[in-house]
Amino acid sequence: MIKPIIAMAGLGSLLLLSGCWDLQELNRTSLFTGLALEPGTESKIRVTGETLNASEAQAIKGGEGAAPVINYAVEANTTSEAMVKFNQILDRSINVSHVGVIIIDERLARKGLNHYIDVLQRSRYVREDVLILVAKNYKASDILKVLFPRGPYPTFKIHSQLDNLSKLWGGALRSRLFDFNQALAAKGREPTLSAITLIGDPALGKDAGSIKSPTPKATAELVGTAVFQKDKLLGFISLDDTRMLSMAAGELKGTTLSVPLEKKGEYAAIRLLNWRSQMKVSLEHGKPEIRLVLYGKGNVPSTDIEKDLSSVLEYQKLEELTSSYIRNQMMVTIRHIQGEYGVDPIGFGEKLYRRHYRQFLSVAGKWNESFAQSPIEVEVHITLQRSELKTNNITKIE
Repeated sequence: MIKPIIAMAGLGSLLLLSGCWDLQELNRTSLFTGLALEPGTESKIRVTGETLNASEAQAIKGGEGAAPVINYAVEANTTSEAMVKFNQILDRSINVSHVGVIIIDERLARKGLNHYIDVLQRSRYVREDVLILVAKNYKASDILKVLFPRGPYPTFKIHSQLDNLSKLWGGALRSRLFDFNQALAAKGREPTLSAITLIGDPALGKDAGSIKSPTPKATAELVGTAVFQKDKLLGFISLDDTRMLSMAAGELKGTTLSVPLEKKGEYAAIRLLNWRSQMKVSLEHGKPEIRLVLYGKGNVPSTDIEKDLSSVLEYQKLEELTSSYIRNQMMVTIRHIQGEYGVDPIGFGEKLYRRHYRQFLSVAGKWNESFAQSPIEVEVHITLQRSELKTNNITKIE
């Protein structure tokens, strides 16, 4: 008697189980790996999607030498409408959960990004670690059309390129969707995004035959940082200024500096591997007092002239030269941002907000103006621990 009851209960429970209601067949889905947003016709927005051509994107049998990606573009009044309109020209349903890079046209960025990326911020399919970059001097879709000889698709190259530039040279700040959203919500800090452009001829770079040439016909190049006020683009700063911003914000992972020596045209290469930034911000008589203290540790890969790197005194001299060089460059960068854009992308105001909340309230509505008129005191402490493999230059013994 018990066994039939158990069997009936088991069958009844099966009726309550739902299937995979959101199942998508992979061979009926187009995986989007990149998006480009730019102005369309009649005030519409044009969305270009980079979708994988699976037979060519990987080194598997069956490829016919075609392009590893196929780009499709649609126009609509909103980004959200455009995202579901791709089947106007595409036979498969789209999947945007694999999008790794989003390129925003400079013209859209100057109008304000929130209007265009609101759907991306809300979507449960778009990951918050997706990279957002601003296209400079070229249409955003042109960036996605340039093929990369050694990689499966253009956005793969851009993602790796940005990551390595940040790790090895410090020329790229955090540029994820999450970082942009966080900066928009922050008090006393304005957003930044990495900037990208093209070198060469983009018309030739999109030809599949160009990837067989030893010299790329065109390639994507990172060219610094886009500076915003709220969600509107103000302008761009160079790679060198970006590195200084990375140092000031404490985001630097590593870089190599060419520090001028006593004689013009001679340099010592200094490799910084450990970095720390300390901001001290307060209000005195209603005016900001800002002090930036930077600490770095590194080594000496090379010198243009003979230096006895077995001597502590030589290291101390190089430490002083490096500290002075970084301080001067930092002052140039900060003054340029204060004078050119009048906003605080570093986060001095955010530091004041967190440490001295009541003081911040008195300048909350005019922090950018207060920052732009404030002198910044910069202090740098560099410690050089060693040379590279060899202590001194190799010279011929007479």
